[in-house]
This record gives sequence, C-alpha cells and structure tokens, in this order.
Amino acid sequence: MINPNMRFNIILLFLLVFNLSCSKRTKYNELDIQAADNNNTLNVIVLLGDGLGLGQITAAWYQKDYLHLQDFPYSGLVLTQSSNRFVTESAAANTAMMTGSKTNYGFLGIDPFENTLETLYEYTKKQDYKTGIITTSYMADATLAALFSHRKDRHQYEDIILDFYHNYPDFAVAGGQKHFDQRNDGRNLLDSLSQKGVGIFYSLSQMTTIDKLPALGMMHESLPPYLSDGRKDFLYQSSQKALDLFADKPFFLFIEGAHIDKAGHDTNIENQLKETLEFDKVAGLVLEYAKQHENTLVVVLSDHESGALTLLSGDNFEYTPNYAIDEHSGVMVPVFAYGPGAEEFTGIMDNTDIYFKIKNLIDHYLNR
Repeated sequence: MINPNMRFNIILLFLLVFNLSCSKRTKYNELDIQAADNNNTLNVIVLLGDGLGLGQITAAWYQKDYLHLQDFPYSGLVLTQSSNRFVTESAAANTAMMTGSKTNYGFLGIDPFENTLETLYEYTKKQDYKTGIITTSYMADATLAALFSHRKDRHQYEDIILDFYHNYPDFAVAGGQKHFDQRNDGRNLLDSLSQKGVGIFYSLSQMTTIDKLPALGMMHESLPPYLSDGRKDFLYQSSQKALDLFADKPFFLFIEGAHIDKAGHDTNIENQLKETLEFDKVAGLVLEYAKQHENTLVVVLSDHESGALTLLSGDNFEYTPNYAIDEHSGVMVPVFAYGPGAEEFTGIMDNTDIYFKIKNLIDHYLNR
C-alpha cells in the first residue's frame, strides 16, 4: 500500500509540472512557435541541470517567487532508468538522451553490448553545425563525455580528454585543465589544440578578447568550486559568448549546470538553491535568445535527481528541506521546451525519447 504522505507528494509533483507548463502559456501562440518554417536549419540549445528535480525547482521558486522556467510554454516528465539499474548516473543518462539508446551504468556513448553510438553532438557536426559545450564541471565529467566519448568507464578522464582532442567543439568552456596539460602520458593537449588553431583562454577577461572560433576556455585546474566558494558566473557569460560567436550559423549548444548534483551529494540546500537559481538565470538567457531567433529550439533537461530532496512542513509558510540520501534517486525529472516542435516535449516520456524528438526536428528542417 502506498504511504499517504508519499501519495500526497506524488500528487504535488504532477500539479507542479502542470502548473509550470500552463502558467504563462497565454503569452504564446502556435504561429509564434511555427514561424521558423521560413528557415532551413534548426538551432538547438540543450540546457541540462545535473541532479535537478522538482524538489530543487520548488525550493528555488519559493526563494524568488518566480523562475524563468515558468516562461517555457511546454513541459513534461522524463523517466531516467539505465539499462541495468533503476537509479542511474550521468554517463548512462546523457548517453540515453543524446543517442536514443539505453546503456549500462557508467557507460559513455556505447550500448550495453559496447557498440558505438552516434550522439546528437556528433550528428550535428556532420551536418556542418557549429557546436558548443559549456559546463561548471570539468570537461572529462560524465555528462559532457557522453557527447564525444565512447567508453565503458566514465572515470578514464585522461582517455576521455584525448577523445575530446580528436572531436572538439567550436566553443567550449569548463574546468579540468589538469586532464589536458598534467597528463600521465606527458602530452600537453592545450599546446596541441593551440597549434591546430584553437584559441585558448583562462579567464572571463580573456574570453572577452575571443572573436573567432574555435576557442576553448579552461576555468579551473580541476573541478570549479561552488558559487558560494568563489566561482565566477562563467556559465552565464560563456553561454552569452557562445551565442554571440555563433551569430547566424546553425548550431548545437550544450550547457550544463553541474553543481546542482554536487550539492545534492553534499545534502546542502543553500548551495543547491544557489546553483539552481544560476541555472535558471541561464535558462532565461537562452529563452530570450530563442524568442529573437525563431528557428531556435531550447530544451531544458535533467539527467536524474540528486539527494531525493523533499520539502516537509515547517513553521508557518516555511519548509524543512529533507534529503533522503546523499546519492541520486530514481524519480522522474522535468523537461521544459520552447521553439519549433516544443510541443513534442509534453507528458511522460523515456529519456531515450529526447534524442528522437530533437533529431527528428533537426532532420525536418534539413530535409526541406
């Protein structure tokens, strides 16, 4: 029998998603979203909040009484399970969303039988799209690695960065510099990339001088810290820079707010709130861009929830944050969408459906 409190929480989750998807839908109409039919290509922005669940979104909304996520006219829920575990992790989850195939826990860009899978990132590169990868984590971390690496161990960081070297995007910003220039094989891949014409920068001030592609920003030797510990807002500024540099070229841009997940592992509500609100600020940025560039699809995703956060009764109208675990949970996570085909991202879907929905929309524009 389902515990009454659990039943109540489930109802609240569904009501929240329904409310967010409907709250401002009157601001949009079908003509606005379908006006991109005059364009030949579809820009795609994927914004992924690692570890972002409905508990985190609710807590962030409560703090500000408003989220940019509310302005996305379509939303749904995503099942996250991997091929061999009910509770997934970032490698398997993003492989599923970027390839359309379930895979084993910890696998990157391969199926459970270790067959290589083509990712959306790789597919758009083949279609002459400009590509971008931005994260508050290190570049070899699992979520990003699932875009360009094909391995059965997400912790092979130096090998993953070698894959990045052979398959780098037009614009990238991350931490993890040591995986490039303090390697066990003695290679300095930053020097090698520079020799290939990639502009390397190490700070936001240096980023302002970048005026051509390709470019790579290394913002920390290892894992960048929390915002509360001094991390600059390079997620927002790098996202803006990427949009400026891509200009009128078709592009695929993948942006990750990674520390929502880390704060869940640390069971730290203050950090999880700050990181979620920064993520929401970037969601507002790309949403405004899409409104001004009607051939742009924005899909806001999560790979899994982190911390099993629930908001329990507190004094008066306050809540008490409750983390059930310092790991991931297996609950469904939200998806939000705006732009051509955004209406496809409604209802309950599997994480593999994300790939097919995005790819079908890209192909629709390419094949006209």
